[in-house]
Amino acid sequence: MGSLDKPNALRLITLFSGSVKGMAFYPPSHPAIRQPLMELYKTLTTALSGGEYVSWGLIDGIMFFDDHLFLSPSTAIADLTERMMEKEIARIIANPSVSFDELELFVKLFSSRNVRFDTLSAQMAEGGITSIKLVRHGDESFDHGDDDAEITSDGDHIASYNRALSAVRMICSDIELGRIPGSAPLIKVVDEMVAITMEEPWSLLGLTMIKDYDNYTFTHCVNVGVLSMALGAALDLDIMSVRDLGIAGQLHDIGKVMIPKNILNKPGKFSSAEYDEMKRHPELGSKIIREMDGLAPHISSVVLGHHLHYDRSGYPQWATQLPFNQMIDIVAVADTYDAITTLRVYQHPVNPKRALDEMQKLKGTILNGSIVESFIEMMGDYPVGTLVRLDTNEVALVYRPNPLDGKAPLVRIVIDGEGKRLRVPREQVLIGPDGSRYAEIVAVVDPLLKDIDIGQLITGGITEAA
Repeated sequence: MGSLDKPNALRLITLFSGSVKGMAFYPPSHPAIRQPLMELYKTLTTALSGGEYVSWGLIDGIMFFDDHLFLSPSTAIADLTERMMEKEIARIIANPSVSFDELELFVKLFSSRNVRFDTLSAQMAEGGITSIKLVRHGDESFDHGDDDAEITSDGDHIASYNRALSAVRMICSDIELGRIPGSAPLIKVVDEMVAITMEEPWSLLGLTMIKDYDNYTFTHCVNVGVLSMALGAALDLDIMSVRDLGIAGQLHDIGKVMIPKNILNKPGKFSSAEYDEMKRHPELGSKIIREMDGLAPHISSVVLGHHLHYDRSGYPQWATQLPFNQMIDIVAVADTYDAITTLRVYQHPVNPKRALDEMQKLKGTILNGSIVESFIEMMGDYPVGTLVRLDTNEVALVYRPNPLDGKAPLVRIVIDGEGKRLRVPREQVLIGPDGSRYAEIVAVVDPLLKDIDIGQLITGGITEAA
């Protein structure tokens, strides 16, 4: 297999996606295409320098390049994913004999819309492309990783998360183009997530630690949907209510698409006028939702009111006297938790355990106190995504709560007692069913100081050696 590290593997995928997209607008000789094609070829030949093939494609809806999984899809990855699914392609394989001319022709053929697997394969054969092969979706299972790591139910959960990201991204794209978005893709993926959540409310919580800072609105919306569903299930709400919470959570911030980008992405403090503009997003989002087919009317009410605050000191002020049900308080709690645990240009992220402490201070004013208490109980003493130090001097990541003992969650050990980073994190029960003790948590660790990507550990389990 190839020898690219993850950043360069991502660069190759991005170059390939960009070249494919650009072919629709420029001839191959145009500098806008020629330059990225040449860089793509250079990167590909570097990957092939080991003398073996390399491959990239989709596994459970997740883009991969050789042994690298890209769990938080960029726009380039999302575009390439869509094209590969449209063409029924699971995997693209290149071998060391690939020439620049072959690669250029392949990109040109691949860029054509409405050309599926059989037609594309025939065109490649006709054009003399022999060093690039395609694998049809469903024709090959992909065994990923050198350490016999398997993508099991976690992989299914990640695939659902990525489908949710794509659905939210599609809705936002439609809004930007002035179209009324469709709701069917979002409803479909929320139904998948509801089925998982109703069986095990905590099972998707780890996915909310996926933080894509370049696509904050998308990941934040999906995370709020996941947290809202989990909290609704923990409160014993019926399945339809949990479903509506998932939809409302994932749509709660879509009004921000209508806010000018220079305000939305401003790193510093808003001026009074800019803040007034930003405060319009709940109304804008509510209006969009009312125009969408297939959504219950109260979902637009939840979106309208998610910044009203429990004591109704928030915005929009004209809506403070409107009747709202419990869903608005649930989404507000989920929104607050995900926002304060996320790195922003103006904010250092708060670790999950401290975030719960911060939310305690908001009870009765910004947040509904009883809902906050239920959320804290659901998350446990050490919420999923918390990096902790054990009394064995090992560093571990909390990946599941322990409903029988909040101080002894299930963990993945990522750094051993000697300070060595483990390539494959080791799952560990801190206290066994018979009461036997492995270790106790003695401190919370800042992942930034350890250069640890919490989202990757939660969802993948394969890390680079330190």
